[in-house]
Amino acid sequence: MIIGLIFVATWNVAGKSPTGSLNLEDWLHTPPPADIYVLGFQEIVPLNAGNVLGTEDNGPAKKWLALIRRTLNSLPGTSYDPNLELDSDFEELKTVKNTSFMSRSMRITKSDMAMSQPRLERGYSGSDRIVYRNRVNGYGLNLGDSDEDNEPDGLRLPDSIRDPETEYCESMSGKNPKNSRYCLVASKQMVGIYLTIWIKSDLRDNVRNMKVSCVGRGLMGYLGNKGSISISMTLHQTSFCFICCHLTSGQKEGDELRRNADVMEILRKTWFPRVQGTRDEKSPQTILDHDRIIWLGDLNYRIALSYRSAKDLVEARNWGALLANDQLRIEQRSGRVFNGWNEGRIYFPPTYKYSNNSDRYACNDMHPKEKKRTPAWCDRILWYGRGLHQMSYVRGESRFSDHRPVYSIFIAEVESINRCKIKKNTSCSSRIEVEELLPYLH
Repeated sequence: MIIGLIFVATWNVAGKSPTGSLNLEDWLHTPPPADIYVLGFQEIVPLNAGNVLGTEDNGPAKKWLALIRRTLNSLPGTSYDPNLELDSDFEELKTVKNTSFMSRSMRITKSDMAMSQPRLERGYSGSDRIVYRNRVNGYGLNLGDSDEDNEPDGLRLPDSIRDPETEYCESMSGKNPKNSRYCLVASKQMVGIYLTIWIKSDLRDNVRNMKVSCVGRGLMGYLGNKGSISISMTLHQTSFCFICCHLTSGQKEGDELRRNADVMEILRKTWFPRVQGTRDEKSPQTILDHDRIIWLGDLNYRIALSYRSAKDLVEARNWGALLANDQLRIEQRSGRVFNGWNEGRIYFPPTYKYSNNSDRYACNDMHPKEKKRTPAWCDRILWYGRGLHQMSYVRGESRFSDHRPVYSIFIAEVESINRCKIKKNTSCSSRIEVEELLPYLH
């Protein structure tokens, strides 16, 4: 058994594209550095008819990728190689300003990390080179230098419907991955939902069976303006599933039941098909089949109180009384949703809805005739099963969006077989590439 740190974050960015003034260092430079970063976004693009019904806009995703890559690979103690940055992705990164992103109200201390077990083992475990043919949805994955001439024949989607991480990885194929401390192993967009996973470069060859499944729960019950992206992967001998979602909105009575239905459909429809002829015959096919499961996103559950009652409790900063009326907690206690799932204690204020570029809740700035938005903990992180231990659960204080970002740090137990029994594979061209995925809609 070995131990690893996983940093998980969710942020509804209200359809806004990142600018050069946005500094992610206070967010991602959480000591100690994690082994895996799982970053989920909602409303990465405005949820208008053009984006929901038309061609997917992956421009903002490219900007987030470039910004995250730059930030992770400039962690304290590392030297950032500017050649790894794609200027065409994000010119404004060159003029990043010192804008505060996260409040350091809670940190992991050295005493928190005192354990008898070693940190995640460094080394190669002979990762398979798996290539699935007939790519769907333009999802690509590259864990090392690639060579187009060595790629087997298969269907190739036109550039207009390929995901930004595919273009990004291909454009990086001529670079030396050793200069990058963290590498992108998975990235997927479905309209406004976006999930990206980064891992320490010296661990990438221990990752296999990377798959993705999207479930649309938006317009007409299946479009992608609401729903989920789930990514399945195996690290050493332990399977992980990360689910990033944006559930049905609304604060009318009964809207929480629609959110419950979203969760149940995501659990029912998310599917990771096995690939015959590979070491994939026993890989998990559903969310709950996995060893370690983390669910993050804008779950949109509200406070089951009148606007006036909730406002009074917010002004008194009585978070305990508010949480007693939190819809997610109520529905979970009743066994109607997330039965058996865990969520850490919440010690931070509601994360939604804030006025533009302000620390004030929007309900305080609205005209008397406008619809009142009761503050709520819409943005949540839950986990299921054994082998995950939450170290922190906090929110950030960025004014970039009308939501505050939320993040959590987990200690993960990972099963590893004896390295002496594994055939080592240290070739820098070793890679996993996923080209066959589930259909976009269910």
